Amino acid sequence: MLVSSAKENISGLAYLLQRLDLQSGVGRELLSHSPWYAKGQEAQLLQELLRIEALKNLIESGQTIVLDKLKRKFSQVLDIRGTFALLKKGDVDDVQLFEVKRFSLLVADCAALLTELLRDCALHPQPENFPDLSKAVSVLDPRSERLPAFYIYDEYNPLLAQKRNKIQELARLEQAREVQQQTAVLQEECAALEHEIRLDLAHRLCPYVESLQDAMQKVAYWDLLIAKAYLSAEYHLVLPELQKNAAPELSYKGLFHPVVKQLLEEKGHRYQSIDLRLQSGACLFTGANMSGKTVLLKSLALAQCLLQFGFLVPARQAVMPLFSRVELLVQDNQDEERGLSSFGAEMQRLNHILQALKQGTDMLLLIDELARTTNPTEGKAIVCAVLDALQHLPCVAMVSTHYGPIPNAVRRLRVKGFCEEKTDGGNETQFDLSRIQACMDYSVIEENTAANPPAEALRIARLIGFDADVLKNAEQYYGKTKE
Repeated sequence: MLVSSAKENISGLAYLLQRLDLQSGVGRELLSHSPWYAKGQEAQLLQELLRIEALKNLIESGQTIVLDKLKRKFSQVLDIRGTFALLKKGDVDDVQLFEVKRFSLLVADCAALLTELLRDCALHPQPENFPDLSKAVSVLDPRSERLPAFYIYDEYNPLLAQKRNKIQELARLEQAREVQQQTAVLQEECAALEHEIRLDLAHRLCPYVESLQDAMQKVAYWDLLIAKAYLSAEYHLVLPELQKNAAPELSYKGLFHPVVKQLLEEKGHRYQSIDLRLQSGACLFTGANMSGKTVLLKSLALAQCLLQFGFLVPARQAVMPLFSRVELLVQDNQDEERGLSSFGAEMQRLNHILQALKQGTDMLLLIDELARTTNPTEGKAIVCAVLDALQHLPCVAMVSTHYGPIPNAVRRLRVKGFCEEKTDGGNETQFDLSRIQACMDYSVIEENTAANPPAEALRIARLIGFDADVLKNAEQYYGKTKE
């Protein structure tokens, strides 16, 4: 999967990526090309996650002095990879030589800071430091001043120094015509010498181009790594255990959706994290309206994508496998905007997913209210058939539905839902949506029978003060339907 497509399809991912406090353009570019760690790459991913975890621990303990200094250095780095290419051609001017000198000095500072950081923070295996660019600096800094400035120094060529001195001497004389002509000739000769020096400098710097490119890559890597650590500390993300069994299994304690959690808590509302375990094959997921089914599916998709793009995950504890793909099917307005019906677009996308599964592509598949936009009889038939198919395909799948009862021999989970005891005997006509939310228990529990989904819609409508006459009539219709 690509970061760009995942941001479009996985709720909350784009927001979290925007929260990354990246300092450099190359760091932002590296983020946009972040690799998707797939099955078989657990060792590489674990190494990355352990580094983020170690840096996060530093941040949480308040030891951020070196990290903050590194961030300031990264903010000064310009993307001069085009200049590196020009060095190989020998086609550089004073501005580009200044860029190389300034960058090389910044890298030297970053290398010293990283050495200090690695003394305070045990990273295993020990990462390579920035390359040594001291020889490149010496080429561009013949006076050893270590100043972020550049011009063609006199030290590069004694003849150039002589001609420049002569120009200064002539400048002190009366501006006779002969003096002006002599000065112009000397200036042309200086310009020719300076051009030769630039060519020579490019030639002398050419052996260090690979080191310069490597240094730029390391700036991008550490900029992104440190930003991930700060994000992990801000949202309390954790290091998961990577599961490598042939039959994949997901297990969470305290899974949460960081964006939804933040929004609710900013409004003073309660957020309930979820404990959950999913196994290979299909799982049927039910629950009443407002019971958080969609948020849970989005939380699972977000956590998995964060992991496989090299981030820690939103939970207290997690055991997670790696998948080739993560697919989240949630209804939105995009299909209508493309001129497709909701049902037609859903079936089209689901068909592509099923074909990929049949070809052996393993995935985490999360489907919200499958076939809900068609008539209940056909919709229920589609749910049953899809569940049967998923049982024999390489996936961990969770399918939510309001249809029921569903007779398939699959694992069943249900959101516990509305808790009558939490109403405290209050006046039901005074309940608002936030009060109802406080009365919900979002815990996920096992459902052992093929029962109908919980019927709490009329109860909730009554609590928010819906029209009493309409509700009474609805209850009569509901009673007849049950009969």
